[in-house]
Amino acid sequence: MMRATIAYYDPPRRPAAGERPDFTCLPLTGKPVTVSNMRAAGGGFSLDREGFTLASAPTGVRDFYDRDEVCRGYVAEARELVRSLTGCAATALLNSPVVRVSGRAGPRPAGTTFTGDFAHADFSAAAAAAMLRRNLPPAAAEARLRGPRFAVFNVWRTFSGPPQDVPLALCDTRSVAPQDKQFCEITMKSAAGDLLTWENITYYHNQAHRWWYCPDMTRDEAYVFRSFDSAPDHAEQVPHSAFVNESCPASAPPRASVEVRVFAFYEE
Repeated sequence: MMRATIAYYDPPRRPAAGERPDFTCLPLTGKPVTVSNMRAAGGGFSLDREGFTLASAPTGVRDFYDRDEVCRGYVAEARELVRSLTGCAATALLNSPVVRVSGRAGPRPAGTTFTGDFAHADFSAAAAAAMLRRNLPPAAAEARLRGPRFAVFNVWRTFSGPPQDVPLALCDTRSVAPQDKQFCEITMKSAAGDLLTWENITYYHNQAHRWWYCPDMTRDEAYVFRSFDSAPDHAEQVPHSAFVNESCPASAPPRASVEVRVFAFYEE
């Protein structure tokens, strides 16, 4: 385990009920936390329990900066990984792959974006339903919403090689209390260039939060973690945040990662 700093939402006052702060300009304060080592714990992390797992997931992608190659091959790999881990009956793509590079890289390669350096979750329940309606034909979307269960999972992989200067930490959902959550609103451009607005979540600091990370990840490993689940006993999103690994040598390459969000549909 290591001591690290993770930024949390820290406004001068708690917003009124129903108020949705702008996710792109939140007041944040770094808080010291303990981030435990998933490898030292011996594995066994569960999508149904903690909300995340570390998967052995060899990839055939040679160049993750080649968007055509990633969209052509990696999306299918991510969907198959979710299907194999969850036993779901079907999957669908929620968003095109997102490549992120840590701030140590200087000017970022074309087509990449920043790392998420504060405690957050990507979607609320309302946003997951809205994204489903946006990505599926109307009749199919309504059928899935009426179905027994659907979920959203994030497949996250670093491809820059170990060690990682700015790894990703995941928070055990069982350590999160309802009052820790602050619903926000974000507007961003889609890959097609149109503006999308949806509801997501940031978090207030709570000393009970249990953070985990996997050191020295390879390109053939991936985190899979829960962004939403319609099953009441699995409904909590996984807070996550990049953090600076102070023990990482300065000669290490800047962390580069790719993530894909995938719908999972269940028959029962």
